[in-house]
Amino acid sequence: MGAINDNERADVYLEVMERLCREYGEALKAYDKAKEAGDPEVASRLVLVVAEKSSVMQAYMERNQKGIDAALH
Repeated sequence: MGAINDNERADVYLEVMERLCREYGEALKAYDKAKEAGDPEVASRLVLVVAEKSSVMQAYMERNQKGIDAALH
């Protein structure tokens, strides 16, 4: 299998980031709904999901930034 070019890499990155952002947004909406409904047990579980989604997005961005930095040097 050949190496992917920069455009393909950028497309993959955008697709993954779109999915991660969508999942984060859905988790945040679910958390907000649980909080508004006065369900602290569900809200406390969902706050963990929101934090996890945020951490995954940040790690993905950092990993890709390191790859971009390395490609520029």
